[in-house]
Amino acid sequence: MTMKMQRDFFQGSMRIKVQGKMIEPFLQACVRRGSVISNIKRVNEHEAVMTIRLSEWKTFRQLRRKYRCKLSILEGRGLPFYYRKITQRKALMAAFMLSVIVVFLLANTLWSIKIEGLTPELEANVEKKLKTYGVSPGKMSIGMDDPNDIQRKLLDDIPELLWIGVNKKGTSYQLYGVEKTRHDTNKNLRPSDLVAEKKGMIVKTFIEKGRPLVTVNDVVKKGQKLATGQLVEDKDILVHTEGEVIAETWYKVDQNLPMNQVLLLTDGLEVREYQLKIGSLTLPLWGWWEGEGSQFRSENEETNWEWFGWKSPIDLKAIHHYEVDGKKYAQSKNKIQELGIITARESLNQYLGKEAEIMKEKVLHLREENGKVKLILLFKVHENIAVTKYISQGD
Repeated sequence: MTMKMQRDFFQGSMRIKVQGKMIEPFLQACVRRGSVISNIKRVNEHEAVMTIRLSEWKTFRQLRRKYRCKLSILEGRGLPFYYRKITQRKALMAAFMLSVIVVFLLANTLWSIKIEGLTPELEANVEKKLKTYGVSPGKMSIGMDDPNDIQRKLLDDIPELLWIGVNKKGTSYQLYGVEKTRHDTNKNLRPSDLVAEKKGMIVKTFIEKGRPLVTVNDVVKKGQKLATGQLVEDKDILVHTEGEVIAETWYKVDQNLPMNQVLLLTDGLEVREYQLKIGSLTLPLWGWWEGEGSQFRSENEETNWEWFGWKSPIDLKAIHHYEVDGKKYAQSKNKIQELGIITARESLNQYLGKEAEIMKEKVLHLREENGKVKLILLFKVHENIAVTKYISQGD
């Protein structure tokens, strides 16, 4: 396609008929105004057919009365006319687009999952894992993992599976699994020891089954035996060891805290953004251009459309953006130290879990440098350091 043809296509061209006794003067006047006329065909003495650009139609209409010519549009070509035809058939186009979307959604929605060869308990476990992978009926198959990846994940995450095949057939998944044959499923009957998970000083021991090997105030290393399932030394009388060994452990926490804190205040201005979610695909609908160059705090609100237990793969997501203004304020070194201890305690509690208890903390280092406070803390913790280690054949 030549440059001229491309320009005519995007700008639009018209095939028109000119009637009158002053056709030649009329056309000469149009050319003097900058009009480009092509494919002129003289029908008779008072009638001619030609091609002009859509942008020159205004010039022709302005001069037609002066030269007493009649203009008729025979044909319109190019993108502007195609667009006009489409917009004149809005209902038809909307129905066509809607049908395309519906067919696309139906063809790319997972409708069923069939699992064979497994016990009901293991089958339920497989279904639960599939949901965590984003594979469940009613969801879009676009963006889902490949069947080979799903197979690998299931074998890694479910130790009871010896093998499982995953096949995608149309809009359904078919799985066939083989369960491992387990000779010793009750781990509580297997001989075992209790060993130290980490270094610490013993504070309290409570051994329900087995023979204790440590006492209070003993300092143990990681991996050291705390209790054994060998009830009598030098004899093969082995049991499963159970119990707890509470030890004093130590954790060092380093923090760099800014002297100047920023307080974010909401000024009440709210901007809303809307998105359409089709499976894992997200399409912006409105408001994505809002908030550029400003700082916002966002809150998400998402629909959850369900009909008779079937979850629609299409959801509407509304994001509320609240404009915030940051206010800086300086804090004293003592206040920053208090905040540092609180945040360090919270982080350590999350890491340790509910059974561990932080007894006390000690500030090892506190120094201000480059607008920040460097804080090093030592925490003393009482926690259960005993973990089970099974005794294998030949120990």
